[in-house]
Amino acid sequence: MFQKLLVLAAVIAIAWYGFKLVGRINDERKRKVNQDKDSARDRIANTVKCPVCDAYIAEGASGSCDKPGCPN
Repeated sequence: MFQKLLVLAAVIAIAWYGFKLVGRINDERKRKVNQDKDSARDRIANTVKCPVCDAYIAEGASGSCDKPGCPN
């Protein structure tokens, strides 16, 4: 009888700690996804349309599209 109770307690403990581990893994995954979203937002830049070549470029970016008269 004592062995059955011991096995039952072990099964309950394994299930309890298993659920805790799965919860921690899930929380870490959610934190990483939110962190990735935040870093993606930091990389987004406003764009402006070039009046000469009609191309959209990042605000304040230097470089040219190699078309005559293009200020970018």
